[in-house]
Amino acid sequence: MDNEKEVIANAKNDPEAFGRLYDAYYQPVFGFLMNRTGNIEVAKDLCSETFFQALKNIHRYKYKGKPFKSWLFAIAVAQVGNYYRSRSKMLQVTTDECPELVAREDFQPDFALNQTEEEEQIQEMIVLMKKHVKQLNQKQQTVLSLRYFSHMTIPEIAATIHMKEGTVKSHIHRATKKLQV
Repeated sequence: MDNEKEVIANAKNDPEAFGRLYDAYYQPVFGFLMNRTGNIEVAKDLCSETFFQALKNIHRYKYKGKPFKSWLFAIAVAQVGNYYRSRSKMLQVTTDECPELVAREDFQPDFALNQTEEEEQIQEMIVLMKKHVKQLNQKQQTVLSLRYFSHMTIPEIAATIHMKEGTVKSHIHRATKKLQV
């Protein structure tokens, strides 16, 4: 973003100026959150909360070699952590436990009825990939998501999750090794 420092300075005094930051970073933040949660509605909620927290706390942001993008993604990473912590305290109900709901037509997505064989295979591969990624620890999942889905550089990731660059590289290496097995 051109003149990012100026936009941030204006956003500290004018919430409407924050809209330029929102427009610039909504898609990458949403993509990261979608990748980490696998749920569009949850990702939307977490993205809204991320930007709300950023707007509320923008007066605290000071450029100290850490770009705004890293600061914003650090908030998003914290939102994912909060989501999974709160989710672990919830009672999960599987579709096996409530077949009467699953049988109702209004709970069956239309796209599932119209999928081609190729789309079904792609969907199966995505489910398999997500299953394997979920076997990684949270830090490794976050680092891989930031690197390969949010296209962040190693220094940006290090700044986002407050970790040394060598440690980030190590997490990426170990996680990709685990996924190759």
